[in-house]
Amino acid sequence: MGTASNAAMATKAKAMFGKRLTALDYQQLLQKKSIPEIASYLKNETLFREALEGYSETGLHRGQLEMLIRRDLGTRLSRLLRYASTSGDKFYRYGIMMSEVEQIMACIRAFNDEDNYKMIGELPLYIEKSTSFDIRALAQVRDFSALLEVLAKTPYADLIRPFSVTNMEDFDYTACESVLRKYFYDQVMKIVDQEFSGKVKKEIREIFLTQIELDNITRIYRSKRYFNATPAQIKKVINPVYLRIPKRELEDMIDHCNAEEFMERLARSAYHNYLDSSNFAYIEYHAQSINYNLNKRHMMFSTNPDIVLIAYLVLSETEIQNVVDIIEGVRYGIPADKINRLLIY
Repeated sequence: MGTASNAAMATKAKAMFGKRLTALDYQQLLQKKSIPEIASYLKNETLFREALEGYSETGLHRGQLEMLIRRDLGTRLSRLLRYASTSGDKFYRYGIMMSEVEQIMACIRAFNDEDNYKMIGELPLYIEKSTSFDIRALAQVRDFSALLEVLAKTPYADLIRPFSVTNMEDFDYTACESVLRKYFYDQVMKIVDQEFSGKVKKEIREIFLTQIELDNITRIYRSKRYFNATPAQIKKVINPVYLRIPKRELEDMIDHCNAEEFMERLARSAYHNYLDSSNFAYIEYHAQSINYNLNKRHMMFSTNPDIVLIAYLVLSETEIQNVVDIIEGVRYGIPADKINRLLIY
């Protein structure tokens, strides 16, 4: 860690962050009335031009445009890893695992959308060489049986096998994604514990533990608000991570609060600077907003290449989700002011 090449990677990440979508870009996108208009602006006026190169703006439907935008995260990661001294550096494996999980979930999403298959299995060559399974083989997958065959020699097969269904209407997408994300975080934390020490280890652990804690908060709220889950059921599906909210306090919130009371308690917790229970949008927005602002601070002030890389990827994920929200909003005729309230930047 800390070599000249890794320092160059941090410099590159900060430069790429400087080219992010601006408030003006978002306002321009919010004024678009169709998917082709959004695609045209992204292709001709923003950093997404490379992601859309070779595609006709008028020929892209919503699902294809979203997948191309999501795939840009892998391109950004590949661009940065070229600057890193990755030989013997296990930490950067976490970025590869993140791409693997996204590709698996994209493949499953495409089971019901034949047009999206040509977008599956396409990652930058630099990343593709490092994956634990044949990414390109995913493009030929049409059902769970074939997917399990592609993943047979990886831990992913056993993770998703319990969710295998013949009718996609019965597929529990949220639960499957949660299992994959838990595996991802478990592996990342093992790498962090092995590869780092001292202050840097503490800071990197805090970044990932914050993400896990925010995932827990989201899951708790949704379980109470939409599924009327019991405290025992909720405790089974959260990761045992307690960073800014002590275990005793969080368990008390699970045991004794309904969804609204949970948010009120959360607004008085260590996250109080980021939450206002009287101005609640939806739980994912608040969790993403907290994560975005914490990592933006790392991006602006950290000089450690590994922390800068993590922060940049988190900020890029948020930016990509913003664009997807705009695409979805325009597709379904949601007023621009309502879409705007969902954006985090």
